[in-house]
Amino acid sequence: MRDRGQDATLRLGIAGLGMAAARILPEIAPLPFLRLTGAADLRKHALDRFAQEFGARVYGTVEDLCESDDVDAVYVATPHEFHARHSIAAMERGKHVIVEKPMALSLDEAEAMNAAADRHGVKLMSGHTHSFDPPVRKMAEVVAGGGLGDLLMISTAYYKDHMYRPFSDHDIRMSRGVVLNQGPHQFDIVRLIGGGLVRSVRAMAGIGDPTRPGEGHYACHLEFEDGVPASLVYSGYAYFDTGELVWGIGEGGLPKDPDRHPKAREFFRSLGAGPERSEGLEGRLEGRRYGSGAVSGSAHETAPPHQPFFGLTIVTCEKGEIRQSRDGLYVYDDRGRREMPVERGARGREAELSEFRDAIVHDRRPFHDGRWGEATLEVCLGVLQSAQERREVYMSHQVPVTH
Repeated sequence: MRDRGQDATLRLGIAGLGMAAARILPEIAPLPFLRLTGAADLRKHALDRFAQEFGARVYGTVEDLCESDDVDAVYVATPHEFHARHSIAAMERGKHVIVEKPMALSLDEAEAMNAAADRHGVKLMSGHTHSFDPPVRKMAEVVAGGGLGDLLMISTAYYKDHMYRPFSDHDIRMSRGVVLNQGPHQFDIVRLIGGGLVRSVRAMAGIGDPTRPGEGHYACHLEFEDGVPASLVYSGYAYFDTGELVWGIGEGGLPKDPDRHPKAREFFRSLGAGPERSEGLEGRLEGRRYGSGAVSGSAHETAPPHQPFFGLTIVTCEKGEIRQSRDGLYVYDDRGRREMPVERGARGREAELSEFRDAIVHDRRPFHDGRWGEATLEVCLGVLQSAQERREVYMSHQVPVTH
């Protein structure tokens, strides 16, 4: 960034204008501390739309985007298998990087990304996850404050429709179903509350629908270095909906359609099988990519009425337990149940981009830096290894919560 002052504007380039960008751009375009100055994609109509909406330069390759003198940092939102390559390409050209989850597909890739950040003196941030949600951060704050005594255990579960959202079979395969796509959310939440240092993973994961080439569920036991256990369950098969247990509130804080899961399964049944299904999926996917549908990158979203929920998380301490309420936290102790308010504040990508920009301006490491992202990825990969080998897998790349 040319101006290191407090009011410096982050000039951001977007690598990849697909479905992720269609969700990202409405959230980040209005932020006053950044300006969208470039984008790269293979789809010309998406580039044309971006240039028109943001008055920015567009490029046919990520490498060309990263050569631009108008770009301080790159948001890598390309398909999973390109995260490492495109992040390293940006950092080699002196650009700071924020990369979508999963950070990478292997620990070797993550190590190479972190090495590139160190070598070129740039910031690398791993996003996005629900550990940035205000209620999750408040839970971690309560635990760290010690008012409820020592942390004893954490339990979290989410039953969702992930396997029947319109992802291509290739995307499902690359993300190992829910494990590398949704796992980073859950493991980041638990690692934040538990202090970060996971000692070992014991898990089972499997493919419950043979028509979708990726793991659709897992059940996992984590042990932290201090002996605290955590249990994590995720099902993406669109049967039961955890929303029933949390007042029908979804991930973004908006009410969920109670028929969303049956509708998702019915949609997939309507696509048929084989090439017919692939064609139907591709048509739906293209409609959701940036530049193809009605999504406007500069649109403001309606403020959600509640705090975001990523399933149901219960934290057990010596002197009480904690879970989310509609808009804050419920604390259960000797006095019964009381509600602790949680300030609405920045959430999601707004919180992440603010953290990222501040790290650049003040030359400090972002909390969710590449080492944190690698530690979360290690847990996700540990789930897959443990399930395959049916044994406990020990971690070696963990980092603690530092603030």
